[in-house]
Amino acid sequence: MQPILKLNIMTKAFSFALIGFLLLGFNERSNGQSISNQQKTKIEEQVDSLFHDNIIAAERLEYDRLSRGVDDMHQAGFIVNGFYFAQYDSLINNLKARSQRIVKQHITIQKEKITVLSDRIVLLAAFGDTKVEVNDGNTFTANFFWSFVYEKIGKDWKVIQSHQSSIR
Repeated sequence: MQPILKLNIMTKAFSFALIGFLLLGFNERSNGQSISNQQKTKIEEQVDSLFHDNIIAAERLEYDRLSRGVDDMHQAGFIVNGFYFAQYDSLINNLKARSQRIVKQHITIQKEKITVLSDRIVLLAAFGDTKVEVNDGNTFTANFFWSFVYEKIGKDWKVIQSHQSSIR
């Protein structure tokens, strides 16, 4: 066999193998993980319950309780009102410092959407408003927009990334 003919046959064989591999990959990607409606509903209920527990903790300014629902192992970052926090600790310390004057707050969720991406990853987007009372007796209301990425770590759902914005 001539070297050019061998190269042409090898190129064709490699091309067919690559195309077959890509087609199988696309098929696996589209059919990679199917979640039953029952499993999806169960995951949505678990994440929704955790989300609303965290709202109660936020209203009560219970930062340690809030922190138990977060895992920063991926260091995906957290965004609050245009400020990026590379680590959760810096975010929670900032919130603690900024909330010294807050006496109480009430959070109202107007709309919430939970999207189950897999049995281990969930997105939650919400908007609403919060009414805050500070220690001098003044109150203010702010609208907020939140998105959270939850990951199933062990047996628990944890926030691994969030983006929070508010408008006064």
